[in-house]
Amino acid sequence: MSLTKVFFLSSEIEPFSSTYSLSNFSFDFGLEMKKDKDVDIRMCQPKYGYISERKYILREVIRLKDLSVGFADGEKIANLKSAFIPKSRVQVYFAEGEDLFESVSDLLYKSKNGRLFNENSIRFAFFCKSVLFSLKKLFWAPEVIVSNDWQTSFIPILGKTIFNKDDFYKDIKYVHIVHSYNESVNLNQESFKSLGLLDEVGDNLDSFLNPVKYADFTVVLNDINNPIVDKINKNSTSKKVLKGSKHKIYDIDYTSSNYKDQINNVIKDIRSL
Repeated sequence: MSLTKVFFLSSEIEPFSSTYSLSNFSFDFGLEMKKDKDVDIRMCQPKYGYISERKYILREVIRLKDLSVGFADGEKIANLKSAFIPKSRVQVYFAEGEDLFESVSDLLYKSKNGRLFNENSIRFAFFCKSVLFSLKKLFWAPEVIVSNDWQTSFIPILGKTIFNKDDFYKDIKYVHIVHSYNESVNLNQESFKSLGLLDEVGDNLDSFLNPVKYADFTVVLNDINNPIVDKINKNSTSKKVLKGSKHKIYDIDYTSSNYKDQINNVIKDIRSL
């Protein structure tokens, strides 16, 4: 049976936000999957402050307005608005988290001087939880949720340890896509604590290891112009965890004429889970 209800989460989707190949992949994944008219694919990214609501015709979704999401020692308010990838029927939700994303520039993760924001981890932690929480309010249960790289790496853990206790979420499968690998990059303890996951992960704050452990299927996109598989294999722990998971490595060339075919190979395998 081929899956038809897919929720795709990413920190950036072309043309709304773009800092690396993640955004182009998100855009093409959505458009390629939507070519099958039986597929209901919906996408979601943060609503950064610089994104023009007028230009992209963002509209309020009454059911997704002023959602009170348990976070840290209290609650934070989330709002999700809706638009479409221009000249397509691919729906994109934009998640607001009070002031978490409002001040973010089009560099997304760092300042103009190149310094990474300390708030990255907590921002994306709230994004992940609020988006999962919104699904029940929307009365839409996807068959699979795709988390796209380290920014959404909280999704498989949240889904498999907290949200699966609710019957609404218990049958959802989780796919995690790895675009980048840096063994020195960890998410911070505060973000896991805010999600109620610190006891679950312990000292393991790794944005690669955690989603691979919890996802039903891991997609490793090995850019032939900037390969990451060799980097993963050089780390014995990463290599062991990946080997013990259900995963597949896809060589991809974003400059190739058959790039869309490569994306469709990924889509085919995800839909056959």
